[in-house]
Amino acid sequence: MKLGAIIEWTDDLAVFRDVVRLTDELGYDVIGVGDTPARAYELFVSLAVAAQESRNATLTTMVTTPFLRHPVATATAISTLYELTGGRVHLSLGNGGSTRRVVGRSPVGSPRQLFDYLRAVREILDGGTAEVDGFTTEALTRVHPMPIHVAADYPQSLRLAGETADGVITTVGMSAEHVERKIAMIRAGAEQAGRDPDAIEIWGFSFMSVRDTHEEAVAEIAAALASDVALRLKAPHMRKLVPSGLLGAVEEMERRYDVWDFVHGGKNARLLEELGLTDFALSLTGVAGTVPEVAEQLKVLESVGVTGMFAALPVLADPATTLRGLRKAAD
Repeated sequence: MKLGAIIEWTDDLAVFRDVVRLTDELGYDVIGVGDTPARAYELFVSLAVAAQESRNATLTTMVTTPFLRHPVATATAISTLYELTGGRVHLSLGNGGSTRRVVGRSPVGSPRQLFDYLRAVREILDGGTAEVDGFTTEALTRVHPMPIHVAADYPQSLRLAGETADGVITTVGMSAEHVERKIAMIRAGAEQAGRDPDAIEIWGFSFMSVRDTHEEAVAEIAAALASDVALRLKAPHMRKLVPSGLLGAVEEMERRYDVWDFVHGGKNARLLEELGLTDFALSLTGVAGTVPEVAEQLKVLESVGVTGMFAALPVLADPATTLRGLRKAAD
């Protein structure tokens, strides 16, 4: 299974450089940098730094969104990075999470808007023109065609990703059943569009922690798991994933969740345990445990069609330990 890590330049540039170097030295396939203006420094500047600190890993936006940059700007930026790295890049797009709030957008993005953006960027990267906001762009010469991946979680976006994207990034956890349903939607979209479903890379995104004990690993990602339960289960199709016996606990989490608390062992993490939601949260978006436990889970995910796994490092107190442990688990 391929491995990826999501890394952000936040407070300390030296730490960002060190984590990028370690990830590359451990043989991770992809390094992604988030487009998160509320939390981290500028995406393409960070990717340029990552390019200088890595030698082998592919670099990607993880992810950028349709409303921060015109398609011409995105195509030019990622093509510049292509030149800088000798082609070690691909582009990853998504509707955005916290980024939408930063620019005053609705927290729920339009799948059609995202895939219209993908189409326009691809046409520009291929050296052609694109229709954007009623205007036709000019063809550019300093651009490079490359794979475009899409972050997708909901039924419509999963099917559209299968129809159009070279790869799909979707949240996965310790429930193989949830993952199989998502992959089936991606494949259905590909088949409807006359594409080969097996040609589409499927990457899982998880809050991942590898520690000496299962309890330590879960504790490290508990705050991130709490945010997922509190913020991502309100849509009707997501509500259907909540077991009837846990619905009251999920509603309580939504009421009491503190959007400003990201502390390891903080009140959100404690609330997740208090309400008995830890195992449910892990089933949706968590992979945690010892090296053998995580190795077994990676085998299960690979068996249902997951091509690679992204670990979200910014939520971890000790990213180096998980980077090394995940490498051992995947080998």
